[in-house]
Order: sequence, then structure tokens, then C-alpha cells
Amino acid sequence: MPACPNCGRQTLRTIDWACQWCGYPLVSRAFKKIDKTFKELQEERSSTSRSAQSEEEPEFESEYTPEPDTEPETELRTRPPVKPVYNPVPEPAPRPERPVIQLPPLGLEPAPPPKAEIAPAPEPIISPPPLPKQELPPAPKPAAPAPPPKPEIKVQPEPVPVAAIKLEEIRDDMEISADQIDALFRADKSVTNSKLAGKTLLISGIVERVFVREHLEIRYIMLSGTQKKMMWGLRCTFDKDESSKLTRLTEGQAVAVRGKYDGYSKNIIFKECVLV
Repeated sequence: MPACPNCGRQTLRTIDWACQWCGYPLVSRAFKKIDKTFKELQEERSSTSRSAQSEEEPEFESEYTPEPDTEPETELRTRPPVKPVYNPVPEPAPRPERPVIQLPPLGLEPAPPPKAEIAPAPEPIISPPPLPKQELPPAPKPAAPAPPPKPEIKVQPEPVPVAAIKLEEIRDDMEISADQIDALFRADKSVTNSKLAGKTLLISGIVERVFVREHLEIRYIMLSGTQKKMMWGLRCTFDKDESSKLTRLTEGQAVAVRGKYDGYSKNIIFKECVLV
């Protein structure tokens, strides 16, 4: 017969699942069952103790036949005893201590509270008397802006009238200007072409463009006259020996060229030219 985990005595389980001796709850089915409650057993013990104090306590094992346990013995042996669970009651929190108020002894008046020190009033700040206003001199008037300078008007000189020349007067190594050659071609280009054929002339004019392309064997300059409008331009072609001189020319420069007349197409052409 198993023992009670609380009192340690061999016991039976009442119908309200308690130890028959101490009333400790027994939740295991290993304890054999008795068809009485713990309260009924207590009443029986109290009645029997009053009637026969010298008699021994009856053994309940012989009077009551326990119900057969349905669980196998192997399971009862291996199951550990249930330990009682005690929930400790938390101790109450200590009450805060109240401040001790010291009372003055009887027959004596309490000392008056110390008087607060009164800070002296600050001395008034005496501001200095205002300074007399000084009259400022009047601001100078801004000077009148200077008139913008007048743009200089460049007066271009009037072109010098070109002296007329006749075809009968033209000969080799004759000095002639680009304006005069342009005037002759505007008058009659076919007659002028036949008259200038094979002649070498000393031509004066203004460099309009310079073309030097050594890899293409191109070396020539375009001449214009002093007149603003020219119908014909003069193309003067040079040999390789004159290419170094051509690179030093600038546009608008006045030059003199000796060359041989070689006909006309869009321009009047002179070949084998030399800078003079």
C-alpha cells in the first residue's frame, strides 16, 4: 500500500481524493479508493475515541475492501511521488516612516522664524545730459554727368579719279593700274584682249587674297584697284621661286607686280609674275 507524501503513513484515497489520515490531496490512481469522504472519517474517529478511549484504532484495511486498481503495478512503481506545491505568501511592504516632529518644551514660546534679509534698493542711474545737436554741413550736390564723347566719324578719303588710257598707248613694260585695266575691259573686252596679247605690264594694285598650295602647285594673288566697285579682278600667277615672298603678303597691302598677259575668263589672268 503506498504512503501519503504528506504524513508518510500508508493510506487509502477517499472519494473526495484526499488522504484518510491527514486529508492531503491525492491525485494519483495508485492509492486504493475508500467509499467515504475525509470529513466522514474524521467524524467516525471522533465518535470512536469518545466511546472507547482505551481501544485501539480499527484498521480500515480489514473492514473495507478496496476497489481493484485498473493501472498496472509497473506504472505505479515508476511514477515518482507528487510533491506538494507551496505558494509562499509575500510579505507586506514596510510602511514609510513618518517624520518626527519635535515640539518645543512646555512653558517656552517657540523661537520666531529668522527674518529674511532685505537687499538694499539699487541706486538710480543718472543719465548724462544730452549733448547739443551739431549742425551738419549740407551734403554736396552731385556733379552733373559729363556728356558722352561724340563718336569720331572717320571720313574716308575720296577715291582718286583714274586717269583714262587709250589702247594705242599700251606697250611692253608699261606702268598701269588695276583700275585702268578694269576700265579698258569694261569698255571693250575683245579689243582690249587682242591689244594686250603677249605684252608684259607693270601692274599696281591692292592685295585682295593670297593662295599658296605647294602640294597642288598653286601660287597666285588676286589684285583689286582703289575703286570700290570693279567688274574685273586680276589674277597674278607666280613660279615656285616667288612662293616665299607670297607668304609674307597681307590682305589690303599695296603691291606692284610685273607679269605677262594670258587672257581672261572670270578674271584677267597674268602669268610668270614677279613682285617688284
